[in-house]
Amino acid sequence: MARVNFNTRDELVSIDLDLFAAAQASGSYTRILYITKREFLITANISKVEEALKGFNGPEYKFLRLGRSVIINHKYLMRIELNKQQLILSDGDQHDLRVRIPKQTLRVYKDAVAQSGHKI
Repeated sequence: MARVNFNTRDELVSIDLDLFAAAQASGSYTRILYITKREFLITANISKVEEALKGFNGPEYKFLRLGRSVIINHKYLMRIELNKQQLILSDGDQHDLRVRIPKQTLRVYKDAVAQSGHKI
């Protein structure tokens, strides 16, 4: 089980990468979303989260930044719904998570996934 830690003056937050589904920017904070629908706010901007996740990209994890405000764990991709402007992430068992993303950003991601087949 891999973890990323964010340490600030007042707190330490440890993120379980096996449960990490997405991160959404919220000003200078970032909202972390687990596939289990648990969420919490960390005192780091999304660029710092992206930088921390870069070291873990590989066969087991695939973290992608979609636009300015969202990072997703590509392994949980289940469905892209352009008309509803949402991405559905799923563990294939009992947890589905809907993430709202701008239509143009979803279109670019959808085209990249379609062109690459099963990999990205």
